[in-house]
Amino acid sequence: MNPMPRKISFDPPSFIQLTRKQNKELLEFVLAEFEIYLPITTVHAYLLAKAFKGKNPKEEVQKLRDIVKIVDLTDELLGEIAEIDASLIKDGYFFTLEDLITAVSAITSKSLLVVNGNAEKYSPLRKYGLDCVNYEKFLEEVEVLAREEAKREKII
Repeated sequence: MNPMPRKISFDPPSFIQLTRKQNKELLEFVLAEFEIYLPITTVHAYLLAKAFKGKNPKEEVQKLRDIVKIVDLTDELLGEIAEIDASLIKDGYFFTLEDLITAVSAITSKSLLVVNGNAEKYSPLRKYGLDCVNYEKFLEEVEVLAREEAKREKII
């Protein structure tokens, strides 16, 4: 098995799943073990969920910035999205803007994109450097990593 990349991005549904109360220990492990990059689409979904729970989204985004890297919509990122989208359309592939922002954010941050659902839908973006895995596979690999770390701690 290939070693798990250290830089990880999440699509909106996978990050919402990861940040649920019942996944607190998993979230803490992921935050401790990986560099997390969040596309704006994922940040929006997270803040929307917080706003529905009565939290202040402006305060929540600051808390988020303290623990993860947010891939902001810079001019460079917008240009990259447009270039990749144009190329995909020429090849007959059509993606939503949300999926493009999510995928190209992962490409530019050189991070593994974790998606809740079918990771294969992103396969046309592999030629642009996208590395993608579904959420369940990510959890399996994190579980293996956690077991290996627990074994190392017992040895030391």
